[in-house]
Amino acid sequence: MSIDTAAENRQDRSGALIRELQEALDRIHVDLDELQQGLEPDRHRALARAMKAEVFGICESAIKAGFPKVKEACTGAIPLIESVEDPAARRGVGDYLALCKSLGRIRESLTRAAEAISSDAPVFDFAKDVSATIEADDLLAALHRLQESRSASAARNGHLLPTLIERVEQLRGKGVEKCDAMFLKDFLDESSKKDAEFVEIVQAQIPAIIEAVEPLKRGEQRSDQLADRLRAIIGRLSRLLSSAKEAAAPQSVFWDGLIGFLTLVMQQRVVVTERRYEAVELRLQECLKAVHAWAEERLAERSAIGSLLDIK
Repeated sequence: MSIDTAAENRQDRSGALIRELQEALDRIHVDLDELQQGLEPDRHRALARAMKAEVFGICESAIKAGFPKVKEACTGAIPLIESVEDPAARRGVGDYLALCKSLGRIRESLTRAAEAISSDAPVFDFAKDVSATIEADDLLAALHRLQESRSASAARNGHLLPTLIERVEQLRGKGVEKCDAMFLKDFLDESSKKDAEFVEIVQAQIPAIIEAVEPLKRGEQRSDQLADRLRAIIGRLSRLLSSAKEAAAPQSVFWDGLIGFLTLVMQQRVVVTERRYEAVELRLQECLKAVHAWAEERLAERSAIGSLLDIK
């Protein structure tokens, strides 16, 4: 394949990606219009979460494709979505207007990226040159510096940097002196895919688990259907736990413990009060927020790692 043909193919793929991201942004605008119509609390929360997930998806794709301005615009929009997520919170027209303007900045950045692609301007970031190489020692030194510069909570919640450092050290131990850009890109793509799958499962399963806990909280745990109800909850928690372990998410410890606790309840070895079920419900709600915060931190970490391809 000639250089010109390869460049054209890359432009075609990038153009198709931008169109997909613009379609996702259209869906966000539709959800935002509905969100402002005074909905039931559950529907309100579901729409806000869907919008946040879509923005996360656009941001992840922008990082992979090397559209830094799109990534920056998405990062600015996420806190604004969170500000309207709680249906009980007081807010005014200005809150939604700020969010709408933020979504407009995402669209503008996508439009500029599309124009730059059509004119063959340099819009790509770390993904632009997968043939670039980095000295393994230089990459390790840069990764350690990056790790030291991050906050304690970021280092604790991320786990990407220690894993990547270990992989590079393994390569160096096998005599590899240079790491190519594709090595980093594959690592980031793998992490992004696992994180996205995990967040999607969490958004589907936790609300369903909370809904299933509600009858138990009201005192229905003595019914003949108790075992079946608990078995269904444990099944959902098991899917969460499996996905959390795959993504190396810290929430796996809590879900593992909750599975053990509910198993004892199902075996009638533990008597659970209504207040205990309320505590479980509260922890699940907190877990949902924690997963979103974790996903944002991982997103920032991937962006920082991707920038290391500028090392010479």
